[in-house]
Amino acid sequence: SACRKHHPHKIPPEAVKGVLDLTDWDFAKDGPVDLRGEYEFYWKQFLDPMEFSKTAPPQKKGFIKVPSYWNNYEIEGRKLPGDGYATYRLTIFLDAQKEPLAMRLKEISTAYTLLVNSKKITSVGLTGKTRETTIPGYFRHVVDFEPTAKRFDIILHVSNFHHRRGGVWEGIQLGKEKDIRQIQERRISFDFFLF
Repeated sequence: SACRKHHPHKIPPEAVKGVLDLTDWDFAKDGPVDLRGEYEFYWKQFLDPMEFSKTAPPQKKGFIKVPSYWNNYEIEGRKLPGDGYATYRLTIFLDAQKEPLAMRLKEISTAYTLLVNSKKITSVGLTGKTRETTIPGYFRHVVDFEPTAKRFDIILHVSNFHHRRGGVWEGIQLGKEKDIRQIQERRISFDFFLF
């Protein structure tokens, strides 16, 4: 714990109804932030980002807490099983950024594709709508990107047919690229030390 980079303690905001306001968050002073809170949730749908800009966008089914399992999440009075697939969506507002940002993706069960502003950033495994078309994967990694505006959307396609629990288990961290990569390197070093 003594090897951690110190940042002044500041309580990070959480997403409310699919929107996370980080306009008062300074990544240089406050450090990386967990993208926690309520994400838009579309069960048994893989939605294309362009569908949200149509005059009749997809109907919201509800909001799901991230990080969490989707097991037992209720839609129209019915609890969801572990198997299935869904689209998660989060809109983020930032202050002006002059440096590249990065996201650290942890455990998402068990295959996913991440899109930022309609652009595919990364994927782990192969998402599908059935067990036969889904290939599970487990890989914690860092992806960097440059936000082109003060607002951007994160869309996650997640599918799970190979584990008893599905969903975004451990969430996502967002911060300056060098800070996020340092966190990832420390995590890997710590794991090797334990091994």
